[in-house]
Amino acid sequence: MERDGRTPQGELARVTGWSPSTVARRLAELRAGGALFFDVEVDAGLYGVNTRALLWMSVRPAELDRVATALSAHDELAFVAATTGPTNLVAQALCRDPADLHRYLTRRLGTLPAVRTLETSPVLRNLKAASPSLTGLPTRGV
Repeated sequence: MERDGRTPQGELARVTGWSPSTVARRLAELRAGGALFFDVEVDAGLYGVNTRALLWMSVRPAELDRVATALSAHDELAFVAATTGPTNLVAQALCRDPADLHRYLTRRLGTLPAVRTLETSPVLRNLKAASPSLTGLPTRGV
């Protein structure tokens, strides 16, 4: 399963030598414990998202948690993370088009006085998403 999350339970039972009920029980235990979860990647363009941008912000350290929490409620943002360096907050905006991004930057994000600076980096193409390649990694039992 580590190599292919779509592996049927019957195949897992065959390769592990476990019974199908043991495989089902073990998968349920892993899910309940948070060690196994399902993550689906969907092309955002199917939902009308044609403009993506990384937003690099500088926020006073004392305001960082408050601003990050406020931004986490913005539907336009796919993620928000604290960083280090000249900017200490990064987010990814997903918008319909450049005009929609501009409205978000000026009418929503721009209303947060704690954001001292903002640099916008358009994302033109993703070559790799957040999921790691498992090629070459050792395999473990289920």
